[in-house]
Amino acid sequence: MAKRNRFSARAGFLLSTLKRLAQGQDRNCPYCRSEKTEFLARKKILLELRRCNACSLMFRYPKDDSDVSIEYYQSDYSEGMTTDIPGTDEIAHLLETNFSGTDLDFSRNISIVMANSNKGKILDYGCSWGYAGFQFAKLGYDVTGFEISKPRAKFGREKLGVEIVDEFSQIDALPDNSFDVIYTRHVLEHVSNLHDAFETFQRLLKRDGTLFIFVPNAGGEDARRMGTKWGHHISEKHVLALDKSFFNKALTEFGFSLQYNSWPHDKPLQDANSDEALDGIELLVVAKYADPSTSGDVLPENQ
Repeated sequence: MAKRNRFSARAGFLLSTLKRLAQGQDRNCPYCRSEKTEFLARKKILLELRRCNACSLMFRYPKDDSDVSIEYYQSDYSEGMTTDIPGTDEIAHLLETNFSGTDLDFSRNISIVMANSNKGKILDYGCSWGYAGFQFAKLGYDVTGFEISKPRAKFGREKLGVEIVDEFSQIDALPDNSFDVIYTRHVLEHVSNLHDAFETFQRLLKRDGTLFIFVPNAGGEDARRMGTKWGHHISEKHVLALDKSFFNKALTEFGFSLQYNSWPHDKPLQDANSDEALDGIELLVVAKYADPSTSGDVLPENQ
């Protein structure tokens, strides 16, 4: 069944890609809408990696529509333990051991969050079935998760006891300045409309709050050396290729001051203007408010 679902999903992606190409979908930036984007590389004949000259975002062309993405993540998306819902015996063991020794043991990430922010209310944005939220809760955080896959969100609520909302309307209904921390791990590279996500982060964070972003590092050594052959680059599931230069431009416009690290995250955080290389496979962005009066309503000017 799983193999058939993956085949069906890939066939659907191929058909939708061909449809967008036939319709002549524009190559404007999906973030700032600039028309000035450039071709960087091709992948599997039909896909292009492009970069926006205005905001530095690298993205996959053809682009996805948000409604297509929501449908895809209900059941077709599969990424091993992070998406596969465990059986009764397996989940009992995972909860008893707090996920220790598995791919879902996020103690390293959690220690980074604890060292660079205040403990309190945390939003786990793109939480799948709640395994990271469960581990944060064990350490005293007040956790809310957000996950667009309704089956995974339902499992997390029922089996892990994590509060998980699964509608954008529920996120929109949360009060301003609700969270001390927003944590999102390997989610933003899947998001076709990052501007809306950044607006949400800005609105929901307390003014002394901290945003933690973990993404595949499209500016890292492997990405530079392998190009689109790098496994974490653009694909059916990855619509964006994110690096420091994009975050420097985009998040500062939302009033954030930024620091960075890359895997294995064992060096001190570096400032946004540092020239030190970030070569690891994973990029960490630690974002704090620098100017609360900065509005996220102003998009980069199309040049």
